Amino acid sequence: MRWTRIFTVLIIGVAFVTGYSIRKPSQAEWVVQSLPSTSVSYEELEESRTNAIVEAARKVSPAVVSISVIQTRYYSSSPIWEGDFFERFFREFSPPRVYSREVQSLGSGFIVNPEGYVLTNEHLVRSGEKIKITLPDGREFDAAIAGRDEALDIALLKIDSNDLPVAPLGDSDKLIIGEWAIAIGNPFGYLLEDPMPSVTAGVISAFHRDIKPRSGWISAYKDMIQTDAAINPGNSGGPLVNAEGEVIGINTFIFTAGGGSEGIGFAIPINTAKKALDELVQYGEVREVWLGIDVQELTPELAEMIEEQEGVMVTDVERDGAAERAGVRAGDLIIGVNQRKVRNLDDWEAANSSLVVGEEVTIHALRDHDRVEFILTATEPPEIRGKKVERLGIVVQNVTPYLRSKFKLDVKTGVVVIDVKPGSQGEVAGVEVGDVILAIEKREIKNVDDFEGVPDVMHRGELSLVVDRRGTKLHLSYMSTR
Repeated sequence: MRWTRIFTVLIIGVAFVTGYSIRKPSQAEWVVQSLPSTSVSYEELEESRTNAIVEAARKVSPAVVSISVIQTRYYSSSPIWEGDFFERFFREFSPPRVYSREVQSLGSGFIVNPEGYVLTNEHLVRSGEKIKITLPDGREFDAAIAGRDEALDIALLKIDSNDLPVAPLGDSDKLIIGEWAIAIGNPFGYLLEDPMPSVTAGVISAFHRDIKPRSGWISAYKDMIQTDAAINPGNSGGPLVNAEGEVIGINTFIFTAGGGSEGIGFAIPINTAKKALDELVQYGEVREVWLGIDVQELTPELAEMIEEQEGVMVTDVERDGAAERAGVRAGDLIIGVNQRKVRNLDDWEAANSSLVVGEEVTIHALRDHDRVEFILTATEPPEIRGKKVERLGIVVQNVTPYLRSKFKLDVKTGVVVIDVKPGSQGEVAGVEVGDVILAIEKREIKNVDDFEGVPDVMHRGELSLVVDRRGTKLHLSYMSTR
């Protein structure tokens, strides 16, 4: 026991002399040994920060512009009464007031030609009365619409300048899911004093996305690119860029519950825009394409009968049209157009929307289960040059395979409404584009000659029609209150 006490005292004494402590040190007492310092030059540090996203942004940003659109919107004041009875009673004494105000919308675009051509979304400039473009260097220009296409949601603007920086256009057919996607634009541009664009980054989430149309949509969004790069208000019309600094799409819209980016954004493929550019410059629009084929979706019964599950069935071929000359027949099952697979009617419409007049088209089909190919040239619809008749503010053409295909009609005779003039008797009566007029004032209408021969009912102030609207017969009427 005596030796144990002596040994313990010796250990404590040694600890005291050498400076060691047997208690647990506090955090402040830990000794941190610094690593040897290394000298890093500014150039090396700068190089380490410069990745592919930085380089791509530097390459494209000088060509990204801010677009301001002014339009006049009209509003009608709400009456203080409600219900048909009160409205009829008070209308004479207190008619609703209509007032207007200027509304500004903001978006983005990018320069595609040094002579001042700017590509953007059509919905951004639709109904615009004044369009102003601001370059990243602060210069402002009034812009004119050189061409537009509502269906594709693409517009080409022109400003009076030259020697401008241009955004290089890539190939959206070579996209890889998971590769970098960089969105450049001017979100909330009116809140910022400088016109420099903003940059967000993500990846290509998917491509060949067809978006189900919503009520009020004019554009048909087919073959879209999906990305999780943040696309915020004001980014619409700006470029979606790859890691090589090439534009691969036009940022167009997002799916969102709260109004901000939630990682589900969509862009129009740049290859679609490239095809449209020449058409926009030359014609001011992208001309409609017609292959001379009417098709239908495979029903379960039809699929079972022909023992095929995918494709669209040819139901009619235009006489002496491009398809008939190429050898296409009714009953052929179309399974592809060019390099795009056709599984259903949506795929067929998406493939057609990507074509331009004069383009060579390869149609892949099955005939009696054997694979066949047809090569033809896309043409304008014959109706573009066909007879059009206008009466009562309603413009019509004869029912044809093209119009049956375009408006998905089941009728063989009648006249198809292709336009309704604002404020006309036809509009007031409720006639819509795509309606098939079967009768006017109890007179049967089989073609444009019948329509043209209807006695003038304008002076009577009354109008009565029977139309076919998506397979349903409707009786429409109008009576003037004058």
